[in-house]
Amino acid sequence: MYPKYLSSDYPLDKHLFFVTRYSFGLLGLRFERASTFWSTLWLIFNFANLAHCCQAEFSFGWHYMSTSPVDAMDAFCPLACSLTTLFKMGCMWRSRVEVAALIRRIRQLTEKERNAERMELKRSYYRMATLLAMLIFTLGCINTGAFVLRSIWEMWARRQLPFKYDMPFRMHFPAVAHRLPLYPLAYLYSTWSGQITVYAFVGTDGFFFSFTLYVTFLLKALQMDLQRVLKPVQDPSPRECKRCCQQLRNIIDRHNEIVGIVQRFSVIMAAPTFAQFLSASLVIATSVIDILLFSGYNIIRYVVYAGTVSSCLFLYCYGGTEMSTASLELGEAAYNSHWYLWNRAVRHRVYLLILRAQRPITVQVPFFAPSLPVFTAVIKFTGSIVALAKTIL
Repeated sequence: MYPKYLSSDYPLDKHLFFVTRYSFGLLGLRFERASTFWSTLWLIFNFANLAHCCQAEFSFGWHYMSTSPVDAMDAFCPLACSLTTLFKMGCMWRSRVEVAALIRRIRQLTEKERNAERMELKRSYYRMATLLAMLIFTLGCINTGAFVLRSIWEMWARRQLPFKYDMPFRMHFPAVAHRLPLYPLAYLYSTWSGQITVYAFVGTDGFFFSFTLYVTFLLKALQMDLQRVLKPVQDPSPRECKRCCQQLRNIIDRHNEIVGIVQRFSVIMAAPTFAQFLSASLVIATSVIDILLFSGYNIIRYVVYAGTVSSCLFLYCYGGTEMSTASLELGEAAYNSHWYLWNRAVRHRVYLLILRAQRPITVQVPFFAPSLPVFTAVIKFTGSIVALAKTIL
């Protein structure tokens, strides 16, 4: 049996922000439903767990910085991702009301598009958003499993020596946590922090990626309406021109609303997105450095780790590129239509639409806008960090 969301007939209303609702629901953060006492308590525990494990990873890395740089890097690499995730959780919780409002508004706008051709286009975008985000979700879970298997294998390999109770991640816990009978609970506590990182990380990234694809669909629908309204008509009557003007006014209003929604989204996601790009370059760089420092099976988990973080970064850039490209194509669709066959009032509205579409719709992040060229720049910057570190080490 495979997950229901993989089936082609999975309901579209359940696809909408599926990964965000599912991932944060596992942590107790709900956007479209009222929180209960137990869900709030569970959310507080998860936030405290991740914060404490971040402190434990930092303590471990700082302790071994001078004596064992390899072990220190092994702690600092997951720490960068955990700290970013902690920040994302805080941002999403603080903006939970605005996030819920955006989800409802996107749902309302997309549900209005019921034409057969648009339903097919909508299904393709909805499925892409769900499947790619769930792929990152799966890679993240595999990554946590790789750290767990690493610790189990190392304990098994040292079974003939004085036994040492290891944690799946390099964390500095009190000595009592490394002894029975508390060790199993401490091990599960540490492992769960890795899953919290996966859920919150993918939930936030999935929200960004899904939103950009849904806005892309809405812009594609506007293009279809524009081409339908500005159809070739020889000597249109005043009544036809008036109806065309009204339809163009509705298209312009919808376009303006989409711009406003993206601006509201930018306010919510600017800080998490900036933190994601900043930390991703460091995480990828430290992962590559760890790959160079380690040998044997240890390399595998950092290959998966670097691949997962790179994939998350790619989704940001791909979604941003798709949305900005669709917004530019709206102006091209208006220019390539038969606007010259209509009267002056219609042409005036088409000119305004073309001028407005010259500025692409992007998520405004400090210093940059997520796009594929930015992804290339981040990878190049990461390569520079690796080269510098390799020279020093």
